[in-house]
Amino acid sequence: MKTTKKDKHLRLPQEKIEKAKEILGARTDTETIEQALDMIIQSDKTTVTRRKIKERILSRRNRIGKIPDDVSEWVGQTREDREKAYAG
Repeated sequence: MKTTKKDKHLRLPQEKIEKAKEILGARTDTETIEQALDMIIQSDKTTVTRRKIKERILSRRNRIGKIPDDVSEWVGQTREDREKAYAG
């Protein structure tokens, strides 16, 4: 992926930049801002992934229904469902 860079002129509190620079171990203001933006983008990707996993888990849980006290039958049914899903 080709990265396009543009000059930006922003009015930001220098104290925040210095604190972020210290936390991130960055050498320059630009490097600090780039790292902070990368972290936010990664955080969003992680949040989206977690949300998808949660939705899958809840969907499966709703399909399965209440887990009985004797889970052996439930485990067997879950294995069958999994085998069907991966066989097709």
